[in-house]
Amino acid sequence: MNTFSKLWGVVTPKEAQAEIARQIEEFHIDEPKNLEEQGLKLAGRDVFEKLIRGYTEKQWEKPCSELPAFIIRLVPLRFTYDNNYFNDRYQGIPEEGYTRLAEKLLEGIEVRLSTDHATFRREHPAIAEKIVYTGAIDEYFECCFAPLQYRSLRFETERLEEENFRGNAVVN
Repeated sequence: MNTFSKLWGVVTPKEAQAEIARQIEEFHIDEPKNLEEQGLKLAGRDVFEKLIRGYTEKQWEKPCSELPAFIIRLVPLRFTYDNNYFNDRYQGIPEEGYTRLAEKLLEGIEVRLSTDHATFRREHPAIAEKIVYTGAIDEYFECCFAPLQYRSLRFETERLEEENFRGNAVVN
């Protein structure tokens, strides 16, 4: 609602929903052919242009008009003045970090890294069905389909000795 209020000067969820509905109606899109059309159909022009297009095109390194519609089937529009990214009662990052959380979850479980899955599956067929594979999906199928497109992110960790630096557990 803070975003909608700044965009259009609206104050209530009903006003914001009405503006979005008005913008959606301008396009007369029944069956979206691509991500751009899907975004316009779900969120209207202003939200799509200001919050979706640039972020999506940067992530996928392609124009939204060249991306499939299914990528953005649901746009989480929230009509509340609560700035948290999601509505979970408890929001935060594990005190010891996600790596330590994963290590604790995997205690007592064999973990193999840098292992060629296809080779391992051929050499150990009896246990191959019990493997939790976390690599690239086309490698799992031994690249029998056309090469799949991937996007990647680079995460950088910075620890600040400051309480509540951003004011929220998650910032988009």
